Amino acid sequence: MLIPRPGLALTLAVAVMTGAALAPAAAAAADDPVLALEPVASGLQRPVLATHASDARLFVVEQVGRIRILDGGTLRSTPFLDVSARISFGGERGLLGLAFHPAYAGNGRFFIFYTQPDGDLQVSEFRRSSGDPSRADPASERPILRIEHSLNTNHNGGMLAFGPDGYLYIATGDGGGGGDPLKSGQDINSRLGKLLRIDVDTPSPSIPYEVPAGNPFVGKPGDDLIWSYGLRNPWRFSFDRSNGDLWIGDVGQGLWEEIDRARTADGRGRGLNYGWNILEGDHCYGATTCDRTGKTPPLAEYPHGSGNCSVTGGYVYRGTASPLLNGRYLFGDYCSGRIWSLAAGGGSPQAEVLLLDSALQITSFGEDATGEVYVTGVDGTVSRLVETRVSRRSGADRYATAAAVAATYPASVPVAYVATGENYPDAIAGGPAAARDGGPLLLVRRDSIPAATAGQLARLKPGKIVVLGGTGAVSAGVASALAGYTAAP
Repeated sequence: MLIPRPGLALTLAVAVMTGAALAPAAAAAADDPVLALEPVASGLQRPVLATHASDARLFVVEQVGRIRILDGGTLRSTPFLDVSARISFGGERGLLGLAFHPAYAGNGRFFIFYTQPDGDLQVSEFRRSSGDPSRADPASERPILRIEHSLNTNHNGGMLAFGPDGYLYIATGDGGGGGDPLKSGQDINSRLGKLLRIDVDTPSPSIPYEVPAGNPFVGKPGDDLIWSYGLRNPWRFSFDRSNGDLWIGDVGQGLWEEIDRARTADGRGRGLNYGWNILEGDHCYGATTCDRTGKTPPLAEYPHGSGNCSVTGGYVYRGTASPLLNGRYLFGDYCSGRIWSLAAGGGSPQAEVLLLDSALQITSFGEDATGEVYVTGVDGTVSRLVETRVSRRSGADRYATAAAVAATYPASVPVAYVATGENYPDAIAGGPAAARDGGPLLLVRRDSIPAATAGQLARLKPGKIVVLGGTGAVSAGVASALAGYTAAP
């Protein structure tokens, strides 16, 4: 859900090492992942999605109506596509979704989701320019689907994605207004508050798509396009690239945010009713008791409060740069900036694990062709999520521990080690870690760090930071001194 908010300051690698960020990991095993935000682009206008066309480029959707290309670390000044004159923009309206056809490299087809000037939801097909692969043909628009949504400006949904079955999935909100006044969520004849599924490769004679025969309401009462229902405002869904499982982040009304998982083995969400507006999360909405029959509870939920207000769904990490994140579903909250994880293959229900307590107002997550995960912010930034490792191993030989942790990283990755809870002054010590990486093991007191040592830290500029020893989180004083770290070029 998009809500105008003030600006923010990005939290960089070591700034994540605060008590709040590390508290959940402290109860887990050694070397748990803690997230860091690695900036890759800035200066965008309301970025709401980062995605790929099965190549090395990253395509960033700006809510104002443009699609930008991040290519080789450079944000191209000329938009890939500009439809700002065709859309309504403001609040939760705008250009909201983008999906490239699985055969885009050959056919040049892609699809966008935007709000019409009157508020209606529009899904359209465009094609790549025949003369420039970095530009789309703005005259190639082919309307695919339009859904009436003129009464309220909020709860539009907006995500598009091709599933493992090759069909296009479309997420719609319930039509807006508090509490679903249109009763869309449970109305199987309405296309609002739903996940829809269409076949864009086999158009019928009367419409520019075909209804897949396996959709749950084909041949029975209910809209043929519906795949799943009982959703309030699904703000980002995704498919696990490893097994095809469907993940949905559904924004709650005023008390509970939820994450839904539909396993491929169980039908990938076919015909599931997620409960809105009978349920908000796993709780009866507006009542002490309710009929839960036939309603699918969420995999996880979290309450409002402590700054939380609106879930932003993400992706199961299947990249290679951050191996400790593999198999974890990453998601966040728009208002608080917190990013959590769930075990993609774990049981249900699950409690979320906090990985990063950032200052970022999270508008969306994204994924590139290699499975690396990104996050976009209201401040116009795109950042890559990377892991940093925290070892809480105790024992006298911290050098051996540092060397063991270092061995898990490629030799090209510079690493610095900070040992906390030690009774040493600001000494830079050698040892196996230094020999292996050319970077020192820094021994500091748990509660303070001298200015001279802070200066040495600032000059190291490691790409990864490992904190050794101690039984708690890095103290505020140490975290503050480390906040000047930036990734090495």
